[in-house]
Amino acid sequence: MKPATRGFQTPPEITRYFEQKSLKPAFSWQDVWGQEHAYAFTVAKAVDLELLTLFKTSIQRAIDKGEGFESWREKLIPELQALGWYGKRKVDDPTGKWKSKIVDFSRPARLENIFWSNVRTARAAGQWERIQRTKSGLPYLLYVRTASTNPREQHLAFVGIMLLVDDPFWSTHFPPNGWGCKCSVRQITRFEYERLAATGDYLLEPPTIETRPFINRRTGEVTYVPVGIDPGWGTNPGLSRAKTLVDNVAARLEAAGEDAARKRIAEIVNSPAPKLLMGIGEPLALPVATAGRFLEDMRAKSRLIVAFNATMSRKVKKHEHVDPDSFRLVQQIVDGGEIIDEDRGEDFRTLVAEIEGAWWKLVLKRSAQRFLRVQTFLRTNSHEIGRLRRKQERIGKTKAGEA
Repeated sequence: MKPATRGFQTPPEITRYFEQKSLKPAFSWQDVWGQEHAYAFTVAKAVDLELLTLFKTSIQRAIDKGEGFESWREKLIPELQALGWYGKRKVDDPTGKWKSKIVDFSRPARLENIFWSNVRTARAAGQWERIQRTKSGLPYLLYVRTASTNPREQHLAFVGIMLLVDDPFWSTHFPPNGWGCKCSVRQITRFEYERLAATGDYLLEPPTIETRPFINRRTGEVTYVPVGIDPGWGTNPGLSRAKTLVDNVAARLEAAGEDAARKRIAEIVNSPAPKLLMGIGEPLALPVATAGRFLEDMRAKSRLIVAFNATMSRKVKKHEHVDPDSFRLVQQIVDGGEIIDEDRGEDFRTLVAEIEGAWWKLVLKRSAQRFLRVQTFLRTNSHEIGRLRRKQERIGKTKAGEA
């Protein structure tokens, strides 16, 4: 018999979040800003791609194995030496905006900052994904006192705040909330919320959020940062990941070729993204297919077909055989589905298709701005398909008689 093994197993949501980040060399920490950190890995002054790759792969390894800072640093040092990046070196600004800087990537304080800022945000993103999955039974979050021996007074002011998971407060104040921040939240049941609320010692309403202006010295952009949050940290890593996935991917898909767009959409719909987006309160549109033949047929402005997270959530709850993974079938239906005339008007197309022995119905809608989205998506049966075809035949006869 194989002996039982013990040890810490990093939750897959954490490893996945960090693994999916792309490399973005940067001279300043202000080159990669706010929500961009959700999909881009960067280290200030690591403009050399080989060096940046080393940092990412080594941190990924540490996250996967649940290693701490000292263990990571011990393994990294000889790798930095092999690359010639141990000790002080001059780094030039690729943009030419700033003067060259002398940087020591082997300095313990710098390495500790690099390690913990990435590990803590990855853990936060993983925690947010788990929170979204379990919020029906654990609907509240409680801001917990930091584990730091020298807590920041501004962060202590957040301790004891109890709010619903989807309260907008958590979009800016979900920890970590700054460099070296060790604050955390605890997910609780409605029963515990009511018990704690009855004591009168907790904050049950979101506080008034004061902001201060911050000027990004690299871009000149002025943003307003919540008081108590370090500039660049006023985001929720997990929520930002979902938002940037949609916003940035949609823009890139528009610019990509047809084959590249299809491949990337397939990766998205086969990832945890659909399920994660369904749990987010604000409206987000996930690309689920390219329009193909319907780009010209429906005179669409974009070749992307999207499904709003609220629509996806409704379909999953309403229809027994529809789950987040089902949306990977949309492209197949768009490409080869039979068009059924339900006389809905030129803004709609009804499609049916048999896939792996099951019938599916998809209704596309063109918005007033001429973008295509999923209106209806469900699993049906041969009897319903027969009814739709008979209805189409009657509509055709009526239109022929009117002509």
